[in-house]
Amino acid sequence: MRHIVLATLAAALAPPAVAQAPPAIVTTLPPSTRSAAMADAGVALIGDAGSVFINPSGLATIKVLSLEGAYSPLSGGASLWQAAGAFRLGQFNLGGGAAYLLLPDTSAYVDNVTWVGSADFRFGLLSIGASGRYVSAEDTSGQVNRSFTTDAGFTAAVFDIMALAVSVQNIGNQELSGLGVNLPTTTHLGYMLNLVDPQGTGRLLGTIEWVWTEGRDTRFLVGVEAGAVIKGAGVVLRAGYGPAPLGPTEGRWTFGGGVLLGRLGLDYAYQTENFFGDAVHSFGLRLTP
Repeated sequence: MRHIVLATLAAALAPPAVAQAPPAIVTTLPPSTRSAAMADAGVALIGDAGSVFINPSGLATIKVLSLEGAYSPLSGGASLWQAAGAFRLGQFNLGGGAAYLLLPDTSAYVDNVTWVGSADFRFGLLSIGASGRYVSAEDTSGQVNRSFTTDAGFTAAVFDIMALAVSVQNIGNQELSGLGVNLPTTTHLGYMLNLVDPQGTGRLLGTIEWVWTEGRDTRFLVGVEAGAVIKGAGVVLRAGYGPAPLGPTEGRWTFGGGVLLGRLGLDYAYQTENFFGDAVHSFGLRLTP
């Protein structure tokens, strides 16, 4: 399996025979460490700042403020850094985030970068949101290829008990410089249900998600989160199953967990297969004051 994944990576990042827009791998990676532990399912994981990367309407349940950061060391010297923040303003939530993907030395490209700004409006149990996204890919000659695109999302949430969410990423692609960046339209449809009251001691959450990306096979993802929290401190475990966004279409397992200390969450994720070949360890930090 690993040699198939590496072959796919080499083909995607090799210099093209004919000039064409480079891939934007950074936009296909999980929006948070929590999502990474649940097979990348994240469109219905509402209330986290990382929603800016996958579903702007998912910010609607943030009550005051949410901050999030993540780091993932990858194969071949590659690494992924992510940061996001969002806050509430009346019936609106505003957020932003950035992700930096340093690619392996053997790649024809040096890095992928994305910046995103999001806003949503909540009315009752429903929320709608939109994002503007800047994406760039620098090649080894120093040319920076840049594009601008937009995302949209809709979420129906019953407090923090359940959520049904849909988002469409990469609506349009405005080339800003160079060849632009290849941004296929991707649609996510997901459902999240807390099987026990998340305000109590126990934690038991399940989520499912379908992902349709232009020119690629449909992905079906399943994730679970379970644990216990007593007087603000606790531990949760996470697991997921589903194919990676790029590479082989076979499903793979992901695992992880988190430590909760009041409003602070320390997250970890382990993905057995990733587009970069070897297993990936991800580390994240969440703060919701």
